[in-house]
Order: sequence, then structure tokens, then C-alpha cells
Amino acid sequence: MATPTITLVTVSPNPITVGQSVTLTATVIPLGPGTPTGDVTFVITGGPTVTGTLSGGTTSVTVPGLGVGAHAVLGNYNGDTNFSPSTGANVILVVQAATTTAVSSAPDPSTQGEPVTFTATVTPVAPGAGVPTGTVTFIIGAVGGGAFVQPLTAGTATLTLDTLGTGTAPVVAIYNGDTSFLPSSGTDTQTVNPAA
Repeated sequence: MATPTITLVTVSPNPITVGQSVTLTATVIPLGPGTPTGDVTFVITGGPTVTGTLSGGTTSVTVPGLGVGAHAVLGNYNGDTNFSPSTGANVILVVQAATTTAVSSAPDPSTQGEPVTFTATVTPVAPGAGVPTGTVTFIIGAVGGGAFVQPLTAGTATLTLDTLGTGTAPVVAIYNGDTSFLPSSGTDTQTVNPAA
């Protein structure tokens, strides 16, 4: 008769941010002498199914690319000739990744009436990874400026204006966030000289 077992599943680190990998470890404890062998199948809600082979009664697998939310994990020990199958459970919590937003303008300085292109670049903060999506709100504090919402493409949003009045204009770019990435903002200044 096969010896009963208990399977424990641990998650490290937990919680994680979007783009960060997580390590799942299963420890199969025999309720009797000996060391279980064979495989553990990890079934992740909203994620992949991954199999690890026991060594010394434990196995670990690394899982990348989970979305924001709580993901239930079942670690199913499949048993061997001496030990019975068992199942352990845990939860992986994935949270939005922090971001930074950098804004620049070109040309700077410019001449009144000359088109100026403002560029905002949104980058995840490690250990978060991936490409933020959504929109950026540019706020240009000058005559001829205002607030402008632009789409983010491949992590970058741009705005071109030729209406700015002379002087030094504060520039704020606000990334509005998405389901995977948190909002952030960046600042710059733009100098507009009088036309000749």
C-alpha cells in the first residue's frame, strides 16, 4: 500500500509586480519512511501549467508574465510506486508596476511660431517590466498652451505645437496609468524666443 503524502506549495516573492517572475516550490512530505519521487504539476489560474521533477522531495519552477490580480496555485503531486498523490495550494498576488515619466522638448529654445515637439517616455520601475499603454496628458503653461491628451505608443507619447507665446513655459507630462502600470509624471521647461 502506498504511503500517504502532504504537499506544501510556497510562493516567492509574493506579492510581485507586473513583469516580475515568481518561483513556486512544492515540498512533498511523506507520512512514513522514504523520500517521494516523481513530478509535481503546478496549475495556475490565469496562467500556465508547469511541471517540476522532485529532487530530495522538493521541486521549484519559475513562472513569468502573470497579469494583475490574485492567481490561485495548485501543486499536484502525481505520486510514485511508493507514495500516494496529494495536492497543495497557495495564491500569487500580482500588483501594478510603478513607472517613471520623462518629458523633453525640441527644439529648445524655439522661436515663436516654430513647431515644438514634446515627448514623454514612460518606463516601468524594476522589478516591474513590460510596455505601459494608455494616455499621457501634456500640460503646457504658456499662452497658446493648455492641456492635451495624447496616446502612448511603445511607451512614448508626443505632442507638437506651433502656438506658444514668448517666454519660459513649464511643461508637465502626466502618465494616466493602465491596468498593469501605475501613473507617474515628469516636468520640463520650454523657452520660446521672439521671432525676428
